[in-house]
Amino acid sequence: MAEIVLVIGLLVFLAHFFTALFRRTRVPDVLLLLLLGVLLGPVAGWVKPSDFGQTGGVVSMFALIVILFESGIDLRPQVILRTWRPTLGLTLLTFAVTIGCAYLAGVHLLGLTPMLAWILGATVGGTSAAVVIALVKSLKMADPGGTVLIMESALGDVLCIVILLGLVEAAALGSLHAGKMIGSIFASLVCAGIIGMIGGFVWLAVLNTVRQFPNSTFTTLAFLFILFGVSDMLGFSGAIAALAFGATLTNHRQMDFLHQRKLELGAIRESDVDFFMEILFLLKTFFFIYMGVSIRFTDLRLIAIAAVFTLAVFLLRIPIVRIVFPRGSVDWKDSALMTFMVPKGLVSAVLASIPVERGLPGAEVIRDFTYMVVLLSVCLTAVLIPLSHTPLLAPFYRRIFGSPVTTVTEAEPALE
Repeated sequence: MAEIVLVIGLLVFLAHFFTALFRRTRVPDVLLLLLLGVLLGPVAGWVKPSDFGQTGGVVSMFALIVILFESGIDLRPQVILRTWRPTLGLTLLTFAVTIGCAYLAGVHLLGLTPMLAWILGATVGGTSAAVVIALVKSLKMADPGGTVLIMESALGDVLCIVILLGLVEAAALGSLHAGKMIGSIFASLVCAGIIGMIGGFVWLAVLNTVRQFPNSTFTTLAFLFILFGVSDMLGFSGAIAALAFGATLTNHRQMDFLHQRKLELGAIRESDVDFFMEILFLLKTFFFIYMGVSIRFTDLRLIAIAAVFTLAVFLLRIPIVRIVFPRGSVDWKDSALMTFMVPKGLVSAVLASIPVERGLPGAEVIRDFTYMVVLLSVCLTAVLIPLSHTPLLAPFYRRIFGSPVTTVTEAEPALE
């Protein structure tokens, strides 16, 4: 027991060191935490996913919820209204291209049936909210790029979950209901958003009363977990509910009908946000270490196919970003960063286990392939970010995304 306590303390201090290192070198701390998990798990064999029991999955889910909630706190309605078109464009194009690449890889390289290949595509179709949001915050990306990436990761999770469940059901029943699947996606998004907004209004109405109780700092997160659980149990997106709840808490003053009724609502304090960030730091640390421990190295051929697939997705992301954001409409640095933000994460890892649990033939290949894509995509994202503003890649991205330039009087300043 004493050894476990010692290791936990060391891991927290290492996480702080990785964060400081990221600020100096632009090597993302999430990559270092992930590689630390790989070292402790698959490489050294000191830790196994089974050692975490149910705790690993629970901590991972808590991390995702708090990350989305904290992102909702920073969202602004005027920015969302201005960016909904590029958000949908980037999300749908990336999702469609990723599914297409996964289908080709599944059928022609992995030997999967067409249905299993589509299931593989739905598993890896989205981007990791945990990784993307952490990087957007750390890099301090400006809007609209930062908001688009955050919304894309949340919407992508919904698409992955609903489409995969529909495909798994189709594989079991032998028929696919496209209309039902589209309706489920729409209902999941809209109803979850309504649940999150109503929950935010209710919590603001009782917040001042709750603060009179002792030790009430954690109650906001407790109410967040309740909203997430209720939304998920009703078949809606808990992720969108968490995002909407956070956005409501900080943007309620912009809603005129509340002021007209002169409702006395509480407000989130700066000390509350600081507390949320501390909780998020701890959850993020153990989430990425647990993900690294869960990676499987089983087949060299499968690893090579996963590498080719990941590279293809990253290369195709470049024209997608160029289509969604016309040349010069967004700073070329942010456009370059958007081309890198296609890592896979928690949702993909969780979804990969569903076909295995349903007993579908060949589902183990989907699981192992997804785990490897998670690792490779996060690594590639982390490697490309510090390279994007170096002489190696900067001229390429400036030529594609930057405004036309006739003369250059000084070197491009480095990203701070």
